[in-house]
Amino acid sequence: MTIITDTLGDWEQLGTVSPSDQWQLFPVDVFNCETFRVTTTIINQQDWDTLKIRSGAYIRFYYPDGSRSDRIYIPVTDSPTIKQIHMPDALQNNGAITRSIGCILSNRYIGKYSINSYARWNLQLEALQ
Repeated sequence: MTIITDTLGDWEQLGTVSPSDQWQLFPVDVFNCETFRVTTTIINQQDWDTLKIRSGAYIRFYYPDGSRSDRIYIPVTDSPTIKQIHMPDALQNNGAITRSIGCILSNRYIGKYSINSYARWNLQLEALQ
């Protein structure tokens, strides 16, 4: 587990994924956190600016009881974004909760075009400790 400290506090790095048309999990689970820093990085700016299809992503949380959260849309932005994502009260009242985080590409053309038609980008998540 890597921790980065800045003026906002201590951020645990949860990992970086390149969103695809299949749900994939971040390599690190999150423990009782509701504040996240989301950083998106375009892999090839020329593809993003010209011919490739642009996209965003959805993330969702997976809980130990097998339930999952609603999807949360993540746009591609030029600078890191802070997101407050509330944990359901029923789960929070049960004490310490560890959640896995999944990610999938978001675009209305998913399934209509090859994944190679999309401009590639990375999604990094950090959790405020």
